[in-house]
Amino acid sequence: MRMASSLRNRLNLLKQTGAAPAAPQRVGGLITYAHTQPMPEGLYAPAPEALRRMGWNGRPFDIEKCLFLDTETTGLSGGAGTVAFLVGAGYVRRGRMTVEQFFMRDYPDEPDLLYRLRALMEQHNCVVTFNGRTFDMPLLQARFVMNRMRDYPELFNLDLLSPTRRAWKMRIESCRLSNVEQRILGLNRENDLPGAQVPERYFQYLKTGDLSLVEDIIAHNRQDILSLGLLLDKLLQVYAAPEKQTSVQDLFSLGKVLERQGESAGARALYRLSAAPRRAISLASLREKAVAGQANMRLARLSLRNGDVEEARETLERMLRRGQMGAWPHVELAKIYEHRIRDLMGALEHTRQALALAPPEERPALEKREARLLDKIEKQRKETMQ
Repeated sequence: MRMASSLRNRLNLLKQTGAAPAAPQRVGGLITYAHTQPMPEGLYAPAPEALRRMGWNGRPFDIEKCLFLDTETTGLSGGAGTVAFLVGAGYVRRGRMTVEQFFMRDYPDEPDLLYRLRALMEQHNCVVTFNGRTFDMPLLQARFVMNRMRDYPELFNLDLLSPTRRAWKMRIESCRLSNVEQRILGLNRENDLPGAQVPERYFQYLKTGDLSLVEDIIAHNRQDILSLGLLLDKLLQVYAAPEKQTSVQDLFSLGKVLERQGESAGARALYRLSAAPRRAISLASLREKAVAGQANMRLARLSLRNGDVEEARETLERMLRRGQMGAWPHVELAKIYEHRIRDLMGALEHTRQALALAPPEERPALEKREARLLDKIEKQRKETMQ
């Protein structure tokens, strides 16, 4: 009886002095957003060679079977406790992309979000992401498993980060989506929320229940999805006709792509274009001059692999005239003269010129080459005299 009386007294005291305000109640229930925007017509008829060069798996391509996907999460490391509190999914129908976004008001909403997402995934055979292969898709798969939803749809992931890097990293350096939007797509976001601030903004929302805190996150995620559609269209154009690019760095980068794909003729053509002489009138043009040397180097190597010794020799001599790549052209010409043309004196001359230009760490190998060539020349002289 005394304990009840004491509790009653404390409650009365709280009423008199004013109790601390209660924390805002979290209202459950998934919030969905929808937005529609036109997409380029080129998405409907991509060139097969462009898809192959970008890493497509070879099955028939249908843009209306592609689901564009991006997540906003409670952490950027993707650990076991990381949750995707917002998932944006876009799909193209009749030339327009519809973006559906599923937002968790609270953690208990996660199963509903995953059910909605799975329903969309089951209607498609491919997801298009940006770094989704290493982040978004493994995270979502883990969340499906955590929620005992093991019938996770396995879709082919066309991750646009890799083809973006291969095409433009040399020129634009940073391949963050915001930089790609600005430098490649010509898009400028206004008042965009930096991705690093997204988790903290969501935690603030959970503490206060103020939905206005997440409006910027919703807008950021929606633009990411729309940009994926525009970026896919741009990549398809570039990989379909790499020779039409105007940047020396891009031509060289795409030449490397074609070389890796085994498209030797196309790679050599791109290396020639990127190695063409240009006037050095700016810092950018000086960078292009450096790229030209690398392009000629790869062209020479590729010519040798294809058995075109004459083209390789001409390329190396052109590098010497333009002062490209230091001692390297002399070293390669020494090899050609010794092993392909069988001209030991020519090989010795290029070896000695290479020695004059080579850094200290490369000199021992060249000195051994010089000694070997001298021995060969002496042996050949003696055989001639007999």
